[in-house]
Amino acid sequence: MKKTMVSLLGIMLMATTAPALAKAAENWQFAVTPYLWAAGLDGTVSAKGHEADISKSFGDIVNDLDFTAMVNLQVRKGRFGAYTDVLFLGTSAEGHAGPKMWDVSASIDQWTVDFGASWAVAEWGAGGKGTKGAVDLLLGGRYWNFATKLTAENEFFDGGREVKEVTDWVDPVVGVRFAIDLMPKLQVVGRGDVGGFGLGDSTSELTWSTSAYLGWHFTPLVSAYAGWKYLSVERESDRGAEVDFALSGPVLGVAFTF
Repeated sequence: MKKTMVSLLGIMLMATTAPALAKAAENWQFAVTPYLWAAGLDGTVSAKGHEADISKSFGDIVNDLDFTAMVNLQVRKGRFGAYTDVLFLGTSAEGHAGPKMWDVSASIDQWTVDFGASWAVAEWGAGGKGTKGAVDLLLGGRYWNFATKLTAENEFFDGGREVKEVTDWVDPVVGVRFAIDLMPKLQVVGRGDVGGFGLGDSTSELTWSTSAYLGWHFTPLVSAYAGWKYLSVERESDRGAEVDFALSGPVLGVAFTF
């Protein structure tokens, strides 16, 4: 795999993990889960065949963050569930392209939308005896949209060069999710998925994610979660637009169920 490209800070609504609704419900249930996700940056961005290597700490990303917005919804009834997660993030960075004499600034606007359905293939402890838990299978997609602008400047040339590229695609995604109540108020939640599968120029060569959380139920309607999430994608189109990055870092959030 090439160097992973971009890692970003987001204040997120990320119910692709949907801890509050991990176990089946007899009635319709809905959940909204706002998260704070913090991560660093290391990778490559490209536009029309021009690449820029970028490396940032978490603090650098906070300083260069332009705008972020997220929203997530999940619904569940019985063994069936559905989810959608929308992320927009605008950030900028500086790096180098080609010979080190070129100073490059990169502006990246990213949309990522997870969507799909889940089915509980295993449940236990619903009667109130012993440990409660559930395992869900996930089937859905992940939509990506990147608007990248690269500006290169060189002290030996007047002016600069600027290239822009907008690329988007949808990856099929399959995964599994589990939730186990370790105590009446303490829960562990995990999720993993894989997708893309290199189906021509229309999908990623590979995208995958994994996450794990510990949750505490303050009330039946409000829970707090802390854990770690990793998200990766690798794709290069025939037009020369390369997207190769990983997001990884701790997450904190509060789930509201109704």
